[in-house]
Amino acid sequence: MNKDNNKISIKKCCGLKQIDDIEYILNHNHILKYTHLGIILVPNKDRSFPLSNSNQFRELINKHEQDINVVGVVQKQTFEDIDNILQSHPALPVTHIQVHDSNPEWFNMILKIHQKYPDMQFIKRFVYPKDCETIKSIIQTDTYTGQLSDLNKKLSILFDSESGGNGEVQDWSGINQFLESCDNLNNFNIIIAGGLNPSNVFQCISTIKGINGVDVSGGLEGDVVGKKDITKLHEFAKSTEL
Repeated sequence: MNKDNNKISIKKCCGLKQIDDIEYILNHNHILKYTHLGIILVPNKDRSFPLSNSNQFRELINKHEQDINVVGVVQKQTFEDIDNILQSHPALPVTHIQVHDSNPEWFNMILKIHQKYPDMQFIKRFVYPKDCETIKSIIQTDTYTGQLSDLNKKLSILFDSESGGNGEVQDWSGINQFLESCDNLNNFNIIIAGGLNPSNVFQCISTIKGINGVDVSGGLEGDVVGKKDITKLHEFAKSTEL
């Protein structure tokens, strides 16, 4: 394993739906230090981002002139579906596509997106323990890196549940043991999601030595799905200070 223990460089706030939540984070990000903002591009979900607000989102990014990443989460969508979203809403400030499903053709879809959008980066969701062999193949062989150069700069590995967004805490000890069994992570970003909140994220970071990223969604909400709780935004940020 070649990650510095407990060195968190990626802090992703996902499931952002409200423009005022996005504006609050950007206004206070000198304190919060979120590196990635995640929006759900899957239609008809409780946290789906209203694409009609794409221009407002872009204006906020431009106004704050921040070096921040915007992750569009897709699930069971084709290249054509994703391309249609990006083409129909050119102001949408997406820098990453997160593929959150088990489609065996996921890498071919990434290659297609990369060919058309060469600056786009990617996050792929994997489930522990069933996807461990695939992860090893990605980070330790040329099966994937041979098809896309500098893959460790373009693809991040995310541990989460099958569906995501359901608050299911992952097997932190098992994931830690798996990462420790890998001779070398070859500078791939390793992100953990699933049931994180201000109360447990420090324990998560302390348990899994190989991760350098955390991803939180529902753990930053109050009673309303898709609406962030300001106090929790700050508490989570403090528990994961970069």
